[in-house]
Amino acid sequence: MRAKILDEFIEGNSICYLSSVSLEDYVKFLPKDYKDYEVQREIVNNAYLDALINTITGGKHIPPIVLVVEDGFYSIDDSYLNIQTFKILDGLQRTFRLKVIYDTIKVLESSLLINDDALILTKLQLAKAFKSQLEEINSSTSILVKLIDYYKSNSNNTLEPLYNRNQWFEIWIKLTPEDEVNKMLILNAGHKAVKTKHQLELLFRNILPILEKIELPKFQIIKEKEASSFKLIKDRKPGQFLFSNLITSLLSFSEAKPVTTNIDLIQKSQNEQYGEEIFVDLLQLDFLKLFLKSLITFDENLNTVFGTVGTQWLGRETSLVGIFAAIGKYAKTKDLKPIESLESFNLKITSDVSILKLDQYEEVRNSQDLAKINFGLINKRAVYNSVFEILAEDQVQINWSYYFNNESK
Repeated sequence: MRAKILDEFIEGNSICYLSSVSLEDYVKFLPKDYKDYEVQREIVNNAYLDALINTITGGKHIPPIVLVVEDGFYSIDDSYLNIQTFKILDGLQRTFRLKVIYDTIKVLESSLLINDDALILTKLQLAKAFKSQLEEINSSTSILVKLIDYYKSNSNNTLEPLYNRNQWFEIWIKLTPEDEVNKMLILNAGHKAVKTKHQLELLFRNILPILEKIELPKFQIIKEKEASSFKLIKDRKPGQFLFSNLITSLLSFSEAKPVTTNIDLIQKSQNEQYGEEIFVDLLQLDFLKLFLKSLITFDENLNTVFGTVGTQWLGRETSLVGIFAAIGKYAKTKDLKPIESLESFNLKITSDVSILKLDQYEEVRNSQDLAKINFGLINKRAVYNSVFEILAEDQVQINWSYYFNNESK
């Protein structure tokens, strides 16, 4: 792909080239695995993005797309970048839809070369006639209809102008993997409609595979579609964590109180605030590395001391959110930075996990009357209050009966 350089920006050892590329060239040059870049999220449903067809047919501006090109896969001559392959740092959702629209154009053009029946068919007839072709390219009848409307309104009866236009790109070279993650965070933080919890979902979906590969070989993230919470707790091995549990752990840290993972939690966050000052620190890569390293060490120590009981205990959402809510409360109470509060947790609890008396915890937990209590809530509060008191008061004599039976604490 050949990109005309319009301007450049130097940042440390990296360079960003503001460039212009034909929209058709960009779509045609997309790598086959363009959707698989590990710091990008999967394709998501979004009504506003799905309306990109209106932007295309209306000839409207498409915001710049951000690409990453690795050393050895580009050359520069005169004012052009010659790119062999690239990864999409920001703009995957737009790119996916641009590709779908482009492929739909090709389907329609092929049909029109044979005959122009598509121009007179109803939407229902079009849906039946093009069903298999549209499904194959992830397109829809609505896109096809809009393209037909454009074709009929164009005086030259052609679809060529739609992608015969230039698109701006920010093309980064010489970025380290850590640089790429930080750039991604900055880019997504600029999406004002995306509140804290949505940012966290994206954050972990993007960053954890990199941390797993580069920094944490023992760490394994499990998606809910891969294993239920019950199955993970039962068969869990040290280092395995549900994706949703990690999100609520950080949210609990930020809130300094336990929260619960569910879809409503994400949706309702649109109009909520979650301790923005402390939360800025939680989005830093240094904190995330310590968070995960601490979690893995804690997990291994629990397994060594308590065996299966310890491994299953940390696989529960109630345990994780209780622990990190307590650490967050400790940070808030003592006016500590998140990293400092994690270090205190490592010193006081991770280094001596026997203090948690998990055998007693299980005995008390299993003796609760499920008909009279909110089991999950009681579990979280018990863990939350006990861990906080160990951190804040050097309280080492845990009495789990006391914490399970004192809901007001």
